[in-house]
Amino acid sequence: KEDSKKKNDDENGTDGNCLPNREQSNDKSTDSSPSNSRKRKQGELEPNATTANDNIETSKKFISFETASPTYTHRALTHLILHPPPLHENDGNKNEINRRTYLHHIVTQNVDGLHQKTNLPRENLSVLHGDIFTEICDTCHTEHVSATEIQSIGLKHTGRKCTLGGNPVGSCEGKLKDTLLDWEDDLPVIDWERAQMECYKADLVLCLGTSLRIEPAGGLCTYPTGSSYTKGKKKKKGGTNNNNKVGYAIVNLQQTPYDEGAALIVRRRVDETMRGLMEILGYGCDWDASGALPVDGC
Repeated sequence: KEDSKKKNDDENGTDGNCLPNREQSNDKSTDSSPSNSRKRKQGELEPNATTANDNIETSKKFISFETASPTYTHRALTHLILHPPPLHENDGNKNEINRRTYLHHIVTQNVDGLHQKTNLPRENLSVLHGDIFTEICDTCHTEHVSATEIQSIGLKHTGRKCTLGGNPVGSCEGKLKDTLLDWEDDLPVIDWERAQMECYKADLVLCLGTSLRIEPAGGLCTYPTGSSYTKGKKKKKGGTNNNNKVGYAIVNLQQTPYDEGAALIVRRRVDETMRGLMEILGYGCDWDASGALPVDGC
């Protein structure tokens, strides 16, 4: 079960995210590619394969999904979306605060539900491989989030019924399914299309703590420049000017298949990088309501 749930072999030990940073856009185009099931890059290990690093990891103390807490990076990303950076004394027009909302959306391949634990609004999150705490109704498609792990995988019925959907609320009584994908399952349509749209509109995609080896999610980083998203599509007039976009940046300890095209590569741990970024943006060291501040400065 654990092998099947692991969607990304991430040596950084943090999070597998693509984070769109964009200006507002009315472009609502989405991808209708016939195949959105996951594929491993050539040379990827099978889900049940083991390495020396795996053996080292198994010797560490096991932490369950239920007791796991969001990292500094999880909390910082949610804070960036919900709270624009503080205005500085030398800022010009004080009414341009909305222009300073740099982060707009998070795309995750992780199934641990840690982004949801930071109270990130669902509309700002695309969950591509499912969530171990979430069931979905097969009738009204309403999500049901539990405090305990859903004990199934592969979009199977869990034996529970929908209690949140319907009109009036609670009248649906459809059957609930887990949301965890197995390797042959297609990505969830709504989340996948939203992820593509947000990355295409982005000026910059940040790839944090991900090996970028699981497709099609790995290719999302190329969407700001349209190299993947618009392939085989007719571009709409008046759309986003891709010539003014940065592209994507990678923060990861290991190399990725997309390093060559990155505008910036940072070989550091994500938490360390995010602490520096939060300080530069003016949040200081006291923004984190959880009180889990770094020991040595920001």
